[in-house]
Amino acid sequence: DIAREKVAEFPVLPFHLRTVSAESLEKSRDTHLVVAALIATVAFAAAITVPGGFKSEKESEQGTPFLIHKIAFKAFVVTNALAFIFSISALAIHFQVNYLLLSKIPFGITAITLYPTRSASKLLNHAITTTVIAFSTVSYVVLKPSHVLAIALCFICPALYFCYYVEVLQAWVKMIL
Repeated sequence: DIAREKVAEFPVLPFHLRTVSAESLEKSRDTHLVVAALIATVAFAAAITVPGGFKSEKESEQGTPFLIHKIAFKAFVVTNALAFIFSISALAIHFQVNYLLLSKIPFGITAITLYPTRSASKLLNHAITTTVIAFSTVSYVVLKPSHVLAIALCFICPALYFCYYVEVLQAWVKMIL
């Protein structure tokens, strides 16, 4: 309210504050929950059923992935773990917001959910990015016998994601200006 007042005929806050409705925040949160759960599920499944399989001989290396010494496989493991952690963190944020809402704190719904929703959105953006990188690296490892196809796929996925990201940023800048 103070931001909308005037002092000496000048607005206290010279730019327009965008209002966020409780319904749009709720829809955003629902979408985030679904996306975060899907990414966490896929990352978990990829970690358990590693590409290339496991060594089954009765040795000290039994149960070790065949591709453990490949650099691209190591990159896959790290980015897959990051995708899982980012998506689980986003889920935790949303569940904490639900806890606050259900505890009937006397603040408005937008005050409680706006900033955590933004934080979860950023985490999901990181989760999606690391999922794309994990897919590219594991595709490279699996398709390495077909070297041209492996390299092409390794560059196509991030390039298409980057193009989409640039489009979204351009639309966002146009919306602000």
